[in-house]
Amino acid sequence: MATRKPARRVRSKPAAVTVPTGTSSDGRRRRSEATRRKLYEAMLALMARDSELPTIGRIASHAGVGLRTLYQHFADAPALYGAAFDHVVSTTLAITPPVSPEGPLGGRIAGFVVRRSTVCEAWTPLWRLALSLSGHDATFRVRVERVNQLLRARAQILYAPELAPLSPAQQQLVLDTLLSLTEMEAWEHLRVQCGRDVDAARAVWRFSIEALFDGAARLVQATE
Repeated sequence: MATRKPARRVRSKPAAVTVPTGTSSDGRRRRSEATRRKLYEAMLALMARDSELPTIGRIASHAGVGLRTLYQHFADAPALYGAAFDHVVSTTLAITPPVSPEGPLGGRIAGFVVRRSTVCEAWTPLWRLALSLSGHDATFRVRVERVNQLLRARAQILYAPELAPLSPAQQQLVLDTLLSLTEMEAWEHLRVQCGRDVDAARAVWRFSIEALFDGAARLVQATE
């Protein structure tokens, strides 16, 4: 009778442990974004309070961030100013609803005035900075031009029914007038130089835009 060999014991392999990847890098990225946001908010708060361009040192101090940390994120002051401008533009666009040419003109004008004046209240110090830097900094010139192009494109959509009967030259005249009436410097003139509160300044803009489109309608009648 043949002897049976003892069965070989098979050792089970330990279960593989999955180590999450990217966790440390994600944490660093979140901390970096938080630091940048603190610096943006500090810069905007100082500009709104003092109506002047704050120094790098004041921005870092107000944000509770060391200068060394600040320079790890931004090479110099213009880089911080540009990044803050881009941050404000992108966050504003993210919460701005799309415009529509539907509905009565009066309602569209009222909505336009509220949206535009809200942006002006928040943006004016930063916009003033962008205009001053655009004179010698090409990157800021591009930023200002892009915002102006965006404003013009949104106005073309919003007021498409009123612009459609006009010739290209007349459309350009109306849009140039509209954007001049509602630029941030015009809002600042009403609020600061004229001392108007928000409601009174909005009433001026509504009246001006309504008068503009009354004039545009007369242009159409004159060519018929």
